[in-house]
Amino acid sequence: MARSFIYDSVGFSEATLTAGSFAQAGDPWTATFTANSALISNLDRLADQNISLSMGNYWEQYEVLRIDLGSQKSPNAIALYHPSAEQNDLVIYASNSSTTWVTGDYVNTLTTDHPANDWNTLSLSITDKQYIYIYNGTADYYAGVSEMILGTKYDFAVNPELNAKTGEEFGTDIMTSYGGNEYANKRHAPKTTWDWNWSHILSTQKTALEDLNASVQDWKKFIYYDDTNYHYVRMTKPVTFTEVAPSVYSANMSLREQLS
Repeated sequence: MARSFIYDSVGFSEATLTAGSFAQAGDPWTATFTANSALISNLDRLADQNISLSMGNYWEQYEVLRIDLGSQKSPNAIALYHPSAEQNDLVIYASNSSTTWVTGDYVNTLTTDHPANDWNTLSLSITDKQYIYIYNGTADYYAGVSEMILGTKYDFAVNPELNAKTGEEFGTDIMTSYGGNEYANKRHAPKTTWDWNWSHILSTQKTALEDLNASVQDWKKFIYYDDTNYHYVRMTKPVTFTEVAPSVYSANMSLREQLS
């Protein structure tokens, strides 16, 4: 697999999240959504950019999360963070109706095991839909989702140069007494940092990185997948470009790991 970014390109952080249930009728069937805020509480935690706080209650079988993106959008990926291990399925539909979806609106099912304290991702094929419906498709309850990212998965077309820098920012305060003794106060675990350069990228990759710039800026957290592990990160400065030849560019960017 390639290195990639997964980020909110559809305004998921600003979307309206509603809990509810559904009933099917007809042949071919139509599913009708009924809002019920008592079913899944604290839905705001799915989009608060904090992986340490989970949504409330258990997500019981056939309970639905409706995501209203505000207008028609075309996400191609979803990612969920699980503080605890999970093995149940989430079924995903997309529609332009605020109350119904039909058989042909099926998108995908998240069926793989969900490890504890890690992300699980799924590719989507959604074109110009406003409402995303996600429900627990198994008999057991679904629990432990603390963050969700809905948007774009971008696979690196070209990897950064070999002189890329990886480092650590230590969360430690060092204090020196009048006698010259040093004392340390560790506030948090170290945060990994990445500084990358590309000497030659084409306009298609430039466009993709410009979309990342515009979507996350320096305040939305997103995922960097290094071909082995998922890292929750923030961009510490926007990607900058220099045209080195007609329609060929150099670029650089910096990331910092987020602990929660």
